[in-house]
Amino acid sequence: MTASKRFVMLSGPSCVGKGPLQAAVRKFHPGLIDARPILCTSRPPRKSEIHGEDFYFLPEDFIRSLAGSPDFAVSPVRTDWQAIHIPQVKELLRTRDVVFAEVFHTFGTVLRRRAASRQFKSIRVFLLPLPPETSHDEVIRVMKAKLRRRATDTRAKIADRSSSAPKEIKASASYTHRIVNSVGEDDVAEWKSLGTCGGKKGKGAVRTIRNLGPRARWLVRTFVRIVRGRLPPGDYSYPSNAAQ
Repeated sequence: MTASKRFVMLSGPSCVGKGPLQAAVRKFHPGLIDARPILCTSRPPRKSEIHGEDFYFLPEDFIRSLAGSPDFAVSPVRTDWQAIHIPQVKELLRTRDVVFAEVFHTFGTVLRRRAASRQFKSIRVFLLPLPPETSHDEVIRVMKAKLRRRATDTRAKIADRSSSAPKEIKASASYTHRIVNSVGEDDVAEWKSLGTCGGKKGKGAVRTIRNLGPRARWLVRTFVRIVRGRLPPGDYSYPSNAAQ
């Protein structure tokens, strides 16, 4: 496996901006993150999801039993379980320089170990809504407000996802790159139609990257440089002197 081959993982709390970031990368850098392994999950399929295309929908006991196999990375994902078939990642890397997966924060450590044992490079990117030293209470307050503005979750899910954000941020220590991103999915002023607020997509067509707000543009460009192996491991945040 050559040094140019890399498995890129993206994680972060709910509503931190992973969705619009991926949509922007697919639009402005087509093909860069299109090679993706099909994850196994214990949750039931959602409407329109297809077994073998979106996920492999498998019993929880079966997925948990895969934890002892070096061929799988297995982890709890809130109330469900997921697994990634490592040989599938390696097979995709035979023909692509980048294989990409959005993963739950608990996958960071186990995927690092599995990638090292199979001798391919892993780049683990974590989106932080606030600097890592931010207090737990402030993280919960900010994430609850973001989730409420997005308005796509029930009240119970908002409470659960906001309260789990500090734990997820703590797990970011096992990731190679951490990006502080203040423009979550609810920030439609930055993401335009790629964002969501009040349960609806934002207004404003996104035809070129210049249509995005300055912080969203910076995030997309920074992430793309990381995916392409052009930024070393470390913490990144929007520069205070950046041109608007």
